[in-house]
Amino acid sequence: MPKNIFKAVVVIIGFAFAIPSALASTGYFYYSDGPWKGTIIDTETKQPIEGAVVVAIWRKEYGGPVGPYTYFLDAVEVLTDRDGTFIIPKFWKLNLVPILSWIEGPGFEIFKPGYTAFPGRGLDYFGKYFPQSPLKVDVDTLGEMFKKGVVVELMKLKTRKERLDNIPGSPFADVRSEKLPLLFKLINEEGKSLGLGEVR
Repeated sequence: MPKNIFKAVVVIIGFAFAIPSALASTGYFYYSDGPWKGTIIDTETKQPIEGAVVVAIWRKEYGGPVGPYTYFLDAVEVLTDRDGTFIIPKFWKLNLVPILSWIEGPGFEIFKPGYTAFPGRGLDYFGKYFPQSPLKVDVDTLGEMFKKGVVVELMKLKTRKERLDNIPGSPFADVRSEKLPLLFKLINEEGKSLGLGEVR
């Protein structure tokens, strides 16, 4: 094989391996990120909270003639262990139409019956419960913090109204319950203890 052709083949092969790695970081052709990890503790006792569900949610966003729209893409859920720790493994997805669509996430939700749900729905979670929290950041920054390992504090709730206000809702409206069995199991446990019906 002539020397110039050999060099050209080496350059092409190099690009074939380099380009996907570069694009993976921006999520054009495929999304690859993670893992994410942390510890969940009780804000008053500083003791670990076992059995809290930690959910990571990804959505796909499409550009349209009247603006972008999003829909549920995938989710991963894990429970904290006896030390309150969790790890969400590395996650990847193909994005076959990179010019028109992109993958957003992960967004995180944490829930344990009787405690504040992170980051809370329909209420000023940080303003009401944790005004000095370093976790009051945008989704992308929060994702980077979870990759380094975070400590998330949950507060034990005292009243029925607070517990009702902290039951997760809207971010899961388009997610089938079989995709998040651990979360919906805990939501139903909390609902039953508060005299509500089962969540569907």
